[in-house]
Order: sequence, then C-alpha cells, then structure tokens
Amino acid sequence: MDASLMVGRGTGGAAVFILIVFILLLGARSSRAQKGDGCGHTVLGVGSGSLASLGYPLSYPSNSVCEWEISVNTGHTILVRIADLDIDTNNCQVSYLRLYNGHGPGRTEIVKFCGGKEWRDAVIQSEGHQVTVQFMSGPHNNGRGLFLSYTKSQHTDLITCLEKGEHFSEAEFSKFCPAGCLTDFGEVSGTIPHGYRDSSPLCLAGVHAGVVSNTLGGQISVVSSKGIPHYESSLANNVTSVPGNLSPSLFTFKTSGCYGTLGLESGVISDSQITASSEWEWGGHGKEPSVWSPTGARLKTPGRPWAAANSDIKEWIQVDLKKEKKISG
Repeated sequence: MDASLMVGRGTGGAAVFILIVFILLLGARSSRAQKGDGCGHTVLGVGSGSLASLGYPLSYPSNSVCEWEISVNTGHTILVRIADLDIDTNNCQVSYLRLYNGHGPGRTEIVKFCGGKEWRDAVIQSEGHQVTVQFMSGPHNNGRGLFLSYTKSQHTDLITCLEKGEHFSEAEFSKFCPAGCLTDFGEVSGTIPHGYRDSSPLCLAGVHAGVVSNTLGGQISVVSSKGIPHYESSLANNVTSVPGNLSPSLFTFKTSGCYGTLGLESGVISDSQITASSEWEWGGHGKEPSVWSPTGARLKTPGRPWAAANSDIKEWIQVDLKKEKKISG
C-alpha cells in the first residue's frame, strides 16, 4: 500500500492534517494583519511591535494605503506611541492616520491625525485588545510618512524605536522597548561595555548589546555619563555599530551579569573620580618635577603610573564609582 495513504488513514495522518491546517490558519492570520500597497517595516508581536509606511524615512508613496491589525492578549488594552508622522496636511480627506478600536466592520474610530503637530507626545489607549491602524496618502510632494510603536497597556513607560540617548536628561532611567526596532535606517555608534554615543537610538543599541530582543521587545535600564573621544564599531545580534566621534554624553545598560570594565580605560570614569593618599614628585636640580599622579593608574594608558610619596607609609588609591556596583575579576 502507498505510504502516503497509510499516513492519511492512521492517527499520524490526522496529526499531520491538523498541523497543516494550523499552519494555513497562521498564514491567513499573518496576511490579514497587514494589507495594502503602502506598508513598510512591520513587526507585529503579541506583546508589542512597530510599524512604518513604505519608504520611511525617505518618502512615502502617493495614492497608497496600508492597514495593520494589531492584537495583544485578551484582557489587556493597547498603548500606541507615534514616533513620527510627516504627511501632506493640505487634504485631510485623502492623507491621514486613523486608529480604530477593534478589527473589521464593527471597529470604531479612536482618533484621526492629518499631519501637523497634534500627534506629538500623544499616547493613544484602546478600549480592548485589538486596534486597527490605517495610513492613507493622496498626491504629495514629499514627507517621511509614518512610524509608530505599541505595547500592552501595562508598559506605561513605552518608548518608540526612534528615541535616542540625547532625548533624556536623567542620569539613570528605565524604559520599555517595543519589538521591531531592528530597522535598516537606524544607526548605532559604540559598544558594550564602553558605551554608546548619545545620538544612538536606545532600543536599537539595546538589541546590539543583547539586553533586549528585537522580536519580543523588553525593559532596558539605562545609565548616562560623560562622553568619550571615540566610539568603536562592532557587529552583534545582527546590528552593526559604526565608529563615532566625541559626544557630550554616552549611555550604557545595567545588567545582572558581568559585561566589561568599569571605565578606567575608556574614560567613562573621570580624573576627578580617582584619588590617592599622596603622589610622588621627582625632579633633578633646575628641572620641572615629574608628578606620578593617581590618574596614571588608568588601564592601558601611556605615561607615568601612579606612585605614592616616599614619606607615605599607608598609601592608598581609590576610584569613586558614583553608585554601588558588583565587581569581579
């Protein structure tokens, strides 16, 4: 008897049939979640996600439309943050962004934006666990289009993929990154543990550092400090960071594990944070004395190391880390 017929008649055949149906249903659900000719970067997770119009951030196409159907777990509502909306404001009938409660014919409008600035800092919350996002464009000359992110309503500290380190003034803060921040237009400069240039998008840097997942999103704990003269490049987690020049500040991420040096080599720790019981000064007759200062204790730094004065019988050197840290060696 043909093997395929035996599989079809046995319990294994039933399992295969159910699996095929399940895969087809998943494919149908995925195709319905995004439709239209104006859809760009899209990651629709069950807990969070991000989406953009076609061509973002260069230009969106004229006379196009895209609809995304967002869903989170039943029992939750959805928070939406608009990262950018740059569209033609001359004709609100054909160029707009609409958000609806629910999917399909029974959906109800939450809000409509026609460009301008009214969307800035807006946090839109749904009534249920489903939202439809509709982006429509008419004839236009230019404009970046749309980029937004969403998550479950429990994550009130949601930021979008476009937020950068320089957008926050706090020395330490925690935010929720949505899924889908690994884009082809984001640019990160720096590495973990030395830090990322303040011009780097926080969530993309988090993916590079391995502290957050691009497919799931997640919480990041950020520490800001003084910038360094140069930022190195590296490839990690499908993100390539690029070299960068001096910046006013940098940021890195707090983790539960050991992930690098404290900053004595990179310059994250400033000279004023390194003190000692004394320093040795030496010089011949008529010569400027040489100072063996505490800053000479930095790692891999050319010049004189630190040395205590000859009279110092209880010499010590210390580094002020500014906060409690776990140190291993």
